[in-house]
Amino acid sequence: MKAADEPAYLTVGTDVSAKYRGAFCEAKIKTVKRLVKVKVTLKQDSSTQLVQDDQVKGPLRVGATVETKMPDGSFHEATISKLTDASWYTVVFDDGDERTLRRTSLCLKGERHFAESETLDQLPLTNPEHFGTPVIGKKSNRGRRSSLPVTEDEKEEESSEEEDEDKRRLNDELLGKVVSVISSSEKTDWYPALVISPSCNDDITVKKDQCLVRSFADSKFYSIARKDIKELDVINLPKSELSTKRGLQEASTFFNTKGVPGNWKMDMSEILESSSSDEEDGAAAESDEEEDKQDEKQEEATLIA
Repeated sequence: MKAADEPAYLTVGTDVSAKYRGAFCEAKIKTVKRLVKVKVTLKQDSSTQLVQDDQVKGPLRVGATVETKMPDGSFHEATISKLTDASWYTVVFDDGDERTLRRTSLCLKGERHFAESETLDQLPLTNPEHFGTPVIGKKSNRGRRSSLPVTEDEKEEESSEEEDEDKRRLNDELLGKVVSVISSSEKTDWYPALVISPSCNDDITVKKDQCLVRSFADSKFYSIARKDIKELDVINLPKSELSTKRGLQEASTFFNTKGVPGNWKMDMSEILESSSSDEEDGAAAESDEEEDKQDEKQEEATLIA
């Protein structure tokens, strides 16, 4: 969880600690693909909306009073209740390597350089007999890239993780976008659809290389391979096709007004809702806990020997 005084998103050139193979290492942000999800409470009726930061006028901080763009294009006064940084950051490590990471894998430089339970005030410095483990932190490689050779298994694991991140990033970038979906092997037959959050339909399994879409043509849900999806240039479609292609009129209406078809019985907050950040936080926490347990076992074995 971000500290209350942290910015809604990080900017190019910011010095950070970036997670690399279980450890946080010094890096600098090179590029940013910005996407901040903003949950607001409308003052007129106390209802909540989930929108992107480009639909908000005002300071991006929890509790701030802002103006939020509505589906009809008008702006209504609201209060920000939650901010989620879903941006993708490309960082450069001090050895020149680059990685593209989510906000959950970054922290402002210096945040995690020590644990609260290991401050000098709480360590038994006055009585050496009470030392159970070394005073120095457990992870000697935290904050510095390891110079040890990487095994082939580690390389394959790292490559697989990066591929998964790339696929997840592509899916997140398409979330809430109008797309064309190829529906035949000839690649000439297609239908307009909207990429929505996998949480919108629990009955359909969505794999890592797939997106969940809802067709504007028949309003049904489909799990589609990423390679069969392309963002649709609604503005430049010929008028003749708009009037003849099934579902294109509804797709055009959504593109221009963010108005979801009435028979869908869902709103933008459901469409944009993504659990990827929470999943990454949970996975990161589990990974760190497992590493800590392994380190503790190794240290105990060393002390006994």
